[in-house]
Amino acid sequence: MESCALVLPKERCSSPRGAARKPPLTKTRQKRAPVLNNLQVLSRRTPKGNRLILTCEHGGNRIPSAYADLFSKAGAELTSHRGYDPGALDLAKALGSALRAPLVFSTVSRLLVELNRTARHPALFSEFTRGLTPAEKDKLLRRYYWPHWRMIESLIAESLAQGMRVTHIGVHTFTPVLHGVERTADIGLLYDPARPREKAFCVRWQEALRKSGLELRVRRNDPYRGAADGLTTHLRRHFGSSRYIGVELEVNNRFAVDDAPTWRAIQRAITQSLDSLL
Repeated sequence: MESCALVLPKERCSSPRGAARKPPLTKTRQKRAPVLNNLQVLSRRTPKGNRLILTCEHGGNRIPSAYADLFSKAGAELTSHRGYDPGALDLAKALGSALRAPLVFSTVSRLLVELNRTARHPALFSEFTRGLTPAEKDKLLRRYYWPHWRMIESLIAESLAQGMRVTHIGVHTFTPVLHGVERTADIGLLYDPARPREKAFCVRWQEALRKSGLELRVRRNDPYRGAADGLTTHLRRHFGSSRYIGVELEVNNRFAVDDAPTWRAIQRAITQSLDSLL
């Protein structure tokens, strides 16, 4: 199974080898979708003029067989928040389906390589892969890291070239307790305070979520800083602020792990509130 997948809008015509021209795949056929250049291509429609693009960097905890020996004693870490973001991929797929937005996601564990860090960040590799040789690390990056980043960059660049504005939402979940400290937020909206359009978008989204009737504790730039090192910060620098908005959505994973009914309600609230802003 491949680690990086791309859900593309139906009307795109410049995808690799014409993949976007294939008919939409049903839920039962998704496991047999064609893999082209390590990217799984499914078809969706998306509105013209203002494109929502979804990404999910920590969608799974899979370790490719070539690296299995490095993780022979990492079972606890792989199944924890260190290994992946529980519930994030389900949420991202629900948003992509309901809002008919392209989604780029990875199912390889962040402990193999951290897709939400820049290539020179000291936390790019975990304690399990930090000891690899430079050549082995480069091979790992070329196989699992750069395809994810380049596909997102390409999708945004093409959308902008078509005259669209892009709203990019990176979908994540966070652990309710970190280093013994309880996090009190239910949902966090991360953005760069120096970018007025991002701030205004998150203020509106926060208000819409608070009106959902779920009594959610929605915070901005909590539990992380929106301008910290990562994929979205890189994309801001690359594409500027006039037609690109980058926001990271963080949801407390206690709902996905322990409270299925509330988790479903939260997914609906996030979907409906985001739809109202687009």
